[in-house]
Amino acid sequence: MRAIRGEPADLDEEQLVRRVARGDRGAFEELYRRTSPWLTVRLRRRCSDEQIVAEVLQETYLAVWRAADAFAGATAGGSAVGWLWTIAARRLIDAFRRRAHHAQPPAAAAPSRTTPAAEESVLDGVVGDEVGDALRRLAPELRQVLQAMVLDGLSVRETSLLLGVPEGTVKTRARRARIAMREALT
Repeated sequence: MRAIRGEPADLDEEQLVRRVARGDRGAFEELYRRTSPWLTVRLRRRCSDEQIVAEVLQETYLAVWRAADAFAGATAGGSAVGWLWTIAARRLIDAFRRRAHHAQPPAAAAPSRTTPAAEESVLDGVVGDEVGDALRRLAPELRQVLQAMVLDGLSVRETSLLLGVPEGTVKTRARRARIAMREALT
């Protein structure tokens, strides 16, 4: 393995993670500075509770500090940004599970007004009427898979972690969504 030279600001994210694995605080600070804004935005797109987002962000970077050597020791070609998002997605899923486990059933089920997700707003503004209508007609679980894989660019594995379903289920839902979209648009 070749030595990584230069200041943290001059390095890419993969090189920063490798330095973090060796205990370099400057590299960790630079990684945080670069990645925390977009990571916060992605987490907020999935969770409107600012406290949970802040906790997940903190847990994510703590995990990065503690486990950077797991990434650094992995085979070449891995994306540090994808690795970071995978950690954050797992922490968010864990937070949702903790919240569901500790939640008390509501005294009276009052109808709640739901606000469209950021993805829905983007789709409404960008996607043509025909495609937008086809997307809106998809079952929610199929639409979630398309949003994660197409809009967010997540892999099957990352989508699986984010949604808390097996990879095979993600693949099946992605295939069903493509078929449904094709049929709706022809």
